[in-house]
Amino acid sequence: MNIKDEELQNHIEKGASPADGIDAYSYKKVFDALKQEPDFHLSVNFADRVIQKIEAKKESSSDFMWFGMGVLLFAVAAVVTIVLTNFKISFGALEFITGYPGLFIFAIAFILGLQWLDKKVVHPKTSH
Repeated sequence: MNIKDEELQNHIEKGASPADGIDAYSYKKVFDALKQEPDFHLSVNFADRVIQKIEAKKESSSDFMWFGMGVLLFAVAAVVTIVLTNFKISFGALEFITGYPGLFIFAIAFILGLQWLDKKVVHPKTSH
């Protein structure tokens, strides 16, 4: 808002007669409209009806149908891909892990210990 607009707004809010012009007339119309109360009232059970409509639209059976179709088509595409590419499961890139079972046991114990420490010491009041 520029200085002229602010001056017009201040004059109209104070009730003073602002300068003539389209801007002054527009501000006067807007402030007059804002002073009037709305001409409608909500019914007593309006909130209850809105809640009922929201609950009715939560999840329809068509949502589950589309989700099921998506999962089914994904499974079919995976099977077709495996068959056409002669895919073989291989853990060759992970063979180095077989020499470190103690490291993995320590890592699992360490993570569980940190979780316990977080629940008991860092955030004792909040429930996860």
